[in-house]
Amino acid sequence: MKDCRYARWFTLFVCALLIGCGKLPSRATVTGTVSLDGQPLSAGIIRFQPADGQTATAEAPITDGKFSALVPPGDKKISISAPKVTGKKRMYDGTGGPEVDSVQELLPVKYNVQTELTLTVKAGSQEKDFSLTSGK
Repeated sequence: MKDCRYARWFTLFVCALLIGCGKLPSRATVTGTVSLDGQPLSAGIIRFQPADGQTATAEAPITDGKFSALVPPGDKKISISAPKVTGKKRMYDGTGGPEVDSVQELLPVKYNVQTELTLTVKAGSQEKDFSLTSGK
């Protein structure tokens, strides 16, 4: 009987400890604009990747040059992608198979695959605008 009482107290203690450790990470709201060669980027994706690898990656769509994202605070590497449909191609080699869009990245790699963009995200709300150039 005495052992059951200790087991119950131990279980309650462990549950309370786990509940206390279950704190949700805070999120910040980052809004802004993305332009390419002075014009709003019509469509794309912006990603906020943790510089230290310790928080989740966040992303948001870019529509008519504007975005709004919920992002964990901290230092981030920013990547921006804007796929452009360049035509159609067959999904499979040969004569059959469905056609799918053929896409090409509109932005230089320094904005996505080899990003040079960074941002320190602070708790609360903040605004950040990105003025990109195509390098033409």
